[in-house]
Formats: sequence, C-alpha cells, structure tokens
Amino acid sequence: MPFPHLDAAYARLAVAQARILETLIRSRNACLIRLDKLFPLHPDHEIYDSLPKAGTLLAPALFAKLSDDRNRYPTPAVLQAVAGTCPLTKRSGKHASVLFRKACDRDFRHIVQQWARLSLDAWPWAATYYHPIRPHCRTDNDAVRRLANRWLEILWRLWVYRKPYDEALHLKQHTLRNQIH
Repeated sequence: MPFPHLDAAYARLAVAQARILETLIRSRNACLIRLDKLFPLHPDHEIYDSLPKAGTLLAPALFAKLSDDRNRYPTPAVLQAVAGTCPLTKRSGKHASVLFRKACDRDFRHIVQQWARLSLDAWPWAATYYHPIRPHCRTDNDAVRRLANRWLEILWRLWVYRKPYDEALHLKQHTLRNQIH
C-alpha cells in the first residue's frame, strides 16, 4: 500500500457519512410517524383520503403542495401550470408551437404523475382516457402527464368546494359535458 494514511482517512470518512445517513433515516422515519398521526386530523384530510391510489404518502404530498390557502390557485389552469402538467403554447404571428413545460415545481409534477400512473389500475375512466391518447403521445410520460393534468383539474374542484372524490358524480358530470359538445 503506497498511501496507508489515505485508506484510513477514507475509512473514517465512510464511517462518518454512514452515521449521518443513519441519523437522516431515523429523522425521516420519525417525520413519517408524526405525519401519520397529524394528517388525519386536518379538515381537508377527507378530500385527500378519497383520492384513488393516493395512499399514505402521495395524499399528504399533494396536500403539502396545495396547502389550505384556497386563494393560492385561483383556477385549475394555474395549478396545472405550477405542477407542470399542462403544455406551454408559444405563438408568434401565424406560427404556434406546443412545448413541454420546464419551468414548474418538478417535485409537484413527479408526485402528480406518480398518482396518475397508479390511478390507471384503480379507476376505469382513467384507463379509458389514457389508452386512446397513448398512441398519439411521443412518450409514456407525456400520456401520464396528460392524465395527471385531468386529475389536477378534478383535485382543484374537490379542494375548492371541500368535497371528497365521488366516482359516480365524476362520471355523471363527464357524461353531461360530452352530451353538450
């Protein structure tokens, strides 16, 4: 060994990093335990608990991103833009192009896309929406993002009106909208 003092230094550094990582994991687990106790006590818990496949991690994450300030997102479009699920349209004269929205809360987009992907197995309307649009999308993420965009509009309405998700009501409203168009 040409540099034994470096091997000892690396070993001490590895031990120190392992201790830091262990502390972070314990802290994370303690936070999750507190979250499990506190989140059900919030008045909006029923809304997030009703979301299909949001579960014990995505429901609180969605709540954290929306908060309980109803003025924060005045329209579903604002919420969708912040989450990065809606496309960005650029217009100049006669030319218009649709682009992937990069300026957004990437954590929020990741959370909503995870939720949308999980909802495909749980709710028939989500799969019915997703499967016909998938062939027209360049990537699977694009199709999931479009589904997430739909979910965010639904979530915004639930959040604003303080109502839990009701599949029958959603399908009824969807049918009425399709009859009008």
